[in-house]
Amino acid sequence: MSITRQKFCYLVVLNEKFLTLLASDLLLQIEQVLSQIGIMLMKQCDDIAKFP
Repeated sequence: MSITRQKFCYLVVLNEKFLTLLASDLLLQIEQVLSQIGIMLMKQCDDIAKFP
């Protein structure tokens, strides 16, 4: 009795909108995990003092 291994190849076509949504979702999940362990991310704001 021989065991054969099957290899599958998938062609995945991604567009920019899908990748943007995926990246946004991943960032949200990362922020949630970090906040659960006590790490907060600082977000850049427009009202931060600008240095000359």
